[in-house]
Amino acid sequence: MMASAPAPNPRLGREAVVRAVGALLRWLKHHPSPAPEPIYLLVTLKTAPVRRFEHHLSLPLSPFPSIFLVADRLPDELPDDIETLPSSALRSLPAVARRGLVLVDSRLKIPSSGKGAKGRGRIVPVDLGDPAWAESAREAARRVELRVEAGTCRAVRVGHAAMAPEEAVENVVAALEAAAACVPRKWRNVRALHLKAPESIALPLYSAPGTGGNDDSKDAERQAATAVEQGRVKRGRKE
Repeated sequence: MMASAPAPNPRLGREAVVRAVGALLRWLKHHPSPAPEPIYLLVTLKTAPVRRFEHHLSLPLSPFPSIFLVADRLPDELPDDIETLPSSALRSLPAVARRGLVLVDSRLKIPSSGKGAKGRGRIVPVDLGDPAWAESAREAARRVELRVEAGTCRAVRVGHAAMAPEEAVENVVAALEAAAACVPRKWRNVRALHLKAPESIALPLYSAPGTGGNDDSKDAERQAATAVEQGRVKRGRKE
């Protein structure tokens, strides 16, 4: 049974997350795509880190709708939830694989440029000679990266359109708490948090007091509810 994520920081009520997730999933349901669209947590800082910042966040569930294994020599035992592709697929991964997590036999060469590298999604090399490779792959599927190289805004993948609302909520809660805990100066440096799909507007979760946005989580909740009622969750410019 999936363990519940801790309640969000008092700065952000859980209800704000529930409302935003519900609004976004309903919008995604009415705007279907060949493969489930990703859901992102947008983290906006007040000030950019002096040095490049990079941190891995662990989520309760994988934010990827599928897991593919690219290999020519398959292991004797293959988990039912992992689909396979031949090495030739690295030249041009199918759309459904680009939306998911792609495991690649470490003996294969991963293209670093060209058509195979463009828009290929997340690729993770795996050692198929390791008896625990599948377990390691699942752990990798739950890890997402928060990296700030320039500027103050970064997107962290937290889910996908095919997730149940409660699953997406657990991932968002875990991600926002972990993100706020690891950025320099922690919550004091968090300007805003939003939830977004590639072609939706950004739904507000939190705005720091005095930053020109909403000064408490109840305002964020009301904006998310209004987005549902008035149909404001509409197509935006793809990021």
